[in-house]
Amino acid sequence: MIHYKEKEITDLEATTIDQQYKELLQGTENFFILHFQSMDYALTKEKSFFLLENKQKFIEETMKDDYYHTVIKDHIIEENDTLTIFKKYIKQYRNLMEKQLYGNKYLFGSVAVRINQESFVTTIRGKENLDEYTIVQKVDFNRHEVLVNRKKATLNAPLLAHLFKNPKVKVIVHINHTFDEKLPYLEYAFPGTVRDSIRSNTTSFNIQYHGLFYLFDEDGNLL
Repeated sequence: MIHYKEKEITDLEATTIDQQYKELLQGTENFFILHFQSMDYALTKEKSFFLLENKQKFIEETMKDDYYHTVIKDHIIEENDTLTIFKKYIKQYRNLMEKQLYGNKYLFGSVAVRINQESFVTTIRGKENLDEYTIVQKVDFNRHEVLVNRKKATLNAPLLAHLFKNPKVKVIVHINHTFDEKLPYLEYAFPGTVRDSIRSNTTSFNIQYHGLFYLFDEDGNLL
């Protein structure tokens, strides 16, 4: 069940949004709708903050969203050389991912490396350390399940699995609230939902208000 709260705010200063965001992280709501001077803004758990042109439509679409859930399995999957590649890309993009803490605690963004047709290594959910990883065995797109054999994967796991359906994709790097103006912008959807996982997987892209997704092939070339 999706929960949200509507609140009045007195300004749009960064300190005000930061305070609202900390309250959002501490509560049970999925998002806040903030009212300021007859305008409506959405504030989400990954700290996306944007103007709502149609508040009612946004709420209705959100209430219809289907979320994926995690199933933890003990089955062991051979990691091959993926951890070495994972650490390489974490090192390469660490500064961008660690440039800010969310709620003075969490790091957002993710790196994922293909193991085989269905499995991949990726960063964990709710992380305070980018080096922590988990193995996604499979994402069941019919049952809306993310099967892992360690900790919960990044909320973006269903999207990552969909992007890996392109056999050319070997590595995916997602950087939160950083954008590449040379890449197309796709419509925002809540991470971890069916709506968010239905994306083009042929080239790298941005998601509005969320961040960029770099897709790399086996040789490290950007797609």
